[in-house]
Amino acid sequence: MHLIDWLILAFFIILMFGIGRFFYRWIGSSDDFQVAGRTLTPFILAATMMSTNMNLYNFIGETGSTYQYGISVIWHEWTGNMALVFAGLFVIPILRRLRINTIPEYLEMRFGVRVRGLIGILWVLRLSFWLGVVIYTGVTLMQGITEVKSFEFWLAVLATVTIIYTYLGGMFAIFVNHVLQFIMMLAGSLVLVPIVMSVCGWLPGLIEKLPEYHLSIVAPSGPFSWQFTFAIFVLGLQWACTDQGMLQASFGAKNIRTVAKGVILGGLALTAFNFLIFAPGLCARILVPGLENFDLAVPTLLANYMVPGVLGITICGLMASQMSTIDANLVASATLFTNDVYKTILRKDATKRDILRVTRISTIAAGIMMIVFAYAVPKLGGAVNAYLTLIGIIDMPLFVIAIVYGLLWKRANEKGALWAYFIAAIVAGIARFGFGLSNNLTTFLSAGIALVACPIASLLSEPLSSEKTEKIWKARRPSKEEIESGDEYNIIPKTNIGKISIGIYLFGFLLFVVGTFLGMTGTWIASLLAVLGMLIYFLGGFMKFSLE
Repeated sequence: MHLIDWLILAFFIILMFGIGRFFYRWIGSSDDFQVAGRTLTPFILAATMMSTNMNLYNFIGETGSTYQYGISVIWHEWTGNMALVFAGLFVIPILRRLRINTIPEYLEMRFGVRVRGLIGILWVLRLSFWLGVVIYTGVTLMQGITEVKSFEFWLAVLATVTIIYTYLGGMFAIFVNHVLQFIMMLAGSLVLVPIVMSVCGWLPGLIEKLPEYHLSIVAPSGPFSWQFTFAIFVLGLQWACTDQGMLQASFGAKNIRTVAKGVILGGLALTAFNFLIFAPGLCARILVPGLENFDLAVPTLLANYMVPGVLGITICGLMASQMSTIDANLVASATLFTNDVYKTILRKDATKRDILRVTRISTIAAGIMMIVFAYAVPKLGGAVNAYLTLIGIIDMPLFVIAIVYGLLWKRANEKGALWAYFIAAIVAGIARFGFGLSNNLTTFLSAGIALVACPIASLLSEPLSSEKTEKIWKARRPSKEEIESGDEYNIIPKTNIGKISIGIYLFGFLLFVVGTFLGMTGTWIASLLAVLGMLIYFLGGFMKFSLE
């Protein structure tokens, strides 16, 4: 890096501090810190969704996997975007009507305080581990493109910057930063991709120079095969419906229709943007073959092909992608601890000032845990493998009890939820680490055990009172405020165009499933059907919220 690149990076860091300091005086309550007073518009929500879910895990980890295995890794993101549309249409509006700040808060409404406390504690640790994965990729980037190779130095710098401005400004600062960071991410990607694609000879050059399997969108075999596509779609549903870091933004939306619009638009825009992430991985396979550490694919391209000044801007864009994820998840982790452990278990009579103070302290504590967990990522096989291991074991049982049974079966109770979560997570962990089960099969195993264990344990114990489920079931319909304002949103469509939209949506999903299943044959028609099905799926979702 040259002096001008360092100056650009320094200016970017100072700007982040400035925004955090500016919004410090805006924070008067825990709601201001946690959900920005519930004032988000669809555009800001969509930009926040995109910037939160585009980070150096994508630019470093997934690009490194693309370098090694090929473009089929892109389903890691595309299925997540499909899941966002599903959640925006059917699940998040329910959670927003409940006016909750955390998923464990919903779990107490649905099951009981013990489920809330358990998931609250586990998810503070889970989000802190995810933050360790994200900041590890940031450190890898800076080590690869600068003269400073110290892991500890860059870990300290990146953690300090993000923790301080998040501590100061909370979600207000984060939402403003996310709009700025999204613009910088887009600019950074638009600079890098055309340069490396032109050197490779654009698409004809990639087809000519890459192994055939590298360009198979639905791969017949390997760690990112058609089986992976199915598994990651299921995990994507879990993420879009229950991930606190992602949902934190949607809980801050102005109203239900804003939630649906913002989440769906974010998913649609991300799908087009994803190619800008994965293209450099394909190009790096041609331009810098033989890398031992695949996560260094993008840093190596930046160091070799960016001119001074442009390199600084590109680095800021990539750093913005990392910070946008860390800051949102720091607040999410702090919100989980404050609302679901401190206020619910440790001090039920806490004042608003106490809650805000503990939220800020929890932000720092989550940042410290993030630093500790960053050291564990290399030992788990790198960023992508570490993350897939975590969510396959911990996240899938939560999706089953919270969404599948929590929203669809009234007989599910607290004991059923607790037993299902414990048994599924423990067995999946033993299978993954004790018997070397793949991440794909671990995902299906944990989900399957939870699906069986929850109804058995629920039926063997006393049912919940009807009061527990009445409020949840009521939230599936438009609220009185929505109807009076003329801005109601119907999860089940009432109009003909709404019903047609859902029909198109379901047809697209069916086509996607058929194409993915045909991926085992290795034929090109499988990739075509899967991608076409995804696009039709998106079309149906877009029509549902925009035309009904």
